Amino acid sequence: MALIVLSLWVLTSLTWAEVIPVPANRHSVYWNSSNIHLRREGYTMQVNVNDYLDIYCPHYNDSQRMVGTGEQYILYMVSYRGYRNCDPQLGFKRWECNRPHAPHAPIKFSEKFQRYSAFSLGYEFHVGQEYYYISTPTHHHGRSCLRLRVYVCCSTASDVDDEPEPTEPDYTLRPGLKLEDSDEYNPFIPKLEKSVSGSSPSRDRLLLTVTMLLLAALFIS
Repeated sequence: MALIVLSLWVLTSLTWAEVIPVPANRHSVYWNSSNIHLRREGYTMQVNVNDYLDIYCPHYNDSQRMVGTGEQYILYMVSYRGYRNCDPQLGFKRWECNRPHAPHAPIKFSEKFQRYSAFSLGYEFHVGQEYYYISTPTHHHGRSCLRLRVYVCCSTASDVDDEPEPTEPDYTLRPGLKLEDSDEYNPFIPKLEKSVSGSSPSRDRLLLTVTMLLLAALFIS
């Protein structure tokens, strides 16, 4: 009887291990000129697969409404060269911070660093690669570059078994851009793949062993 109870406990534990997801972390960045990290090249944020990046736009309360128009930016995801030169032409528009006096709270945009997307135009990120964000101001005509580099470090436990070898993309393309549209791009086009869940061989063998023990115990009893 004790063997039966132990076997059932092991099976239940393995089942819950498959169901319970690994919690994702959230990383916050306040996108404005007072953030000194964004004003210098080289600032890098490290994230894991399935983590979130929360971008908070500039925000002003009612008492600051009459002091200028407030900072406003267009944010782009760009290639490494676009990041170095702060050139939005080497990427595509990602978000727009155009409501500095939004009621109650700042506008927030979130990026999930997922390996697979359920949407045809969704963004997919790969372990071991860097991704680059820059912005151009719309509240004045000066050249003020804010930039952020994000390094996707590690997979969650569910992604370890089918992790591909990382390859370094030369450029990040906007959705729908074809190879023949520009001679300047040497793109890495992320392949839209369907995530396939499954157990590892070692776990399958363990489940088979426990099942056989359970059947043997039932037969003996």
